[in-house]
Amino acid sequence: MGFIARNSRFLGFGVLLAFLSSFGQTYFIGVYRPPIAQEFDLSNSDFGLYYLLITIVSAVGLNRLGHIIDRVSLVPYTLALLAATALACVAVGLSYVFPAVVLALMAVRLMGQGMLTHAAMTSMSRYYDNNRGLAVAIAGLGFPLGQAVLPPLAVFLMEGHAWRTGWLLFAGALLVVAVPLVIWLLAGHENRHATWLHQQQMDDNASKGGDFVHHRRRDVLRDRRFYLMLPALIAGPFWITAAFFFAAEFGVHAGMGLSAYTQYYGFYAAGSVAAPFLGGLLVDRFGGRHLMPLYPPLFGASLLVIMLFPGAVGVVAFMAIMGLGAGITLPINNAVWAELYGTRYLGEIKSLATSLVVVSTALAPFLVGVTLDIDISLPTIMLYGAVYCFLATILVVPVALQSDSAPVSRK
Repeated sequence: MGFIARNSRFLGFGVLLAFLSSFGQTYFIGVYRPPIAQEFDLSNSDFGLYYLLITIVSAVGLNRLGHIIDRVSLVPYTLALLAATALACVAVGLSYVFPAVVLALMAVRLMGQGMLTHAAMTSMSRYYDNNRGLAVAIAGLGFPLGQAVLPPLAVFLMEGHAWRTGWLLFAGALLVVAVPLVIWLLAGHENRHATWLHQQQMDDNASKGGDFVHHRRRDVLRDRRFYLMLPALIAGPFWITAAFFFAAEFGVHAGMGLSAYTQYYGFYAAGSVAAPFLGGLLVDRFGGRHLMPLYPPLFGASLLVIMLFPGAVGVVAFMAIMGLGAGITLPINNAVWAELYGTRYLGEIKSLATSLVVVSTALAPFLVGVTLDIDISLPTIMLYGAVYCFLATILVVPVALQSDSAPVSRK
């Protein structure tokens, strides 16, 4: 509790950015899919294809822009992100031709799911060492909070107004509420940053002639550990996206309608809220890298459960286990990059990883949709998914068992 009390403002900053990332998340944009599809006469497959394009472009943008957080002061950087997010929301609200809507949604995805998420998690990972896992877990509460508050609010606004109105109101809230709040939450951050810079200099002096250095993105791409970790990194985001995007199909498999199926989402939220704190404590004790084999089997097990036990009990277990996997993944993955590659260039390294995760969430609706269209049954797809998750676990074990940071080549 002492750590939380001493760092309440900065931790609140992480929660706020995670919450505001909802404007670019699938669960928020998804509530606007029906009115957009109706206005522009789009089929489900049409919308899915455009959404794939939108998400991939936003992932590429994140990969190219993610390094900026390593070079710019956090206060003006965050304010610029909020202004850009507000502008993107305005663009959605004022777009009356479909190409403009596509471009505006690209900007929203880039700023929300991409840059705001990246800023929240990079900040928590960079400025905390002994309590990194706990800091990430606390900031991560913003994600389920946003999921619980903003989509229902968007639906409420659409009940009495045109669908574009909500985007304009959200843009105004970003400027009027979020901007002053960020300025207050980051008061005194210059001292924290100066302390971090001093520690970096001390680490540099201590490591001269030693093995560990702060690596760049190009070093990560030459490190075989990155490719061993990659299947595990994308397993959860891929199947979580598939489960929510194809909720109707999962509901049919479970013998219930879409409305009944979505009533079990609370079990996913419960798991995703509780698990980060357990994961954070484990990370602070054992390190994130050593814990990576824990979460891919959870996603594999969740798929096997609903495949073998359709019905209410199976859906409850599926949602709860998947939520636990999502929750425990957050502190583990965010700690891994700092542990393996240092914190000096953490922004550009995490942007690489995050952009690949975003691409996986873009591919999930497309690939699962294609397999369903060629008459591969959903239980068969679930089985393939479970096998993938268990194979990803095997691949990441050598990284987890490594006893030191094993520097990559700088040549």
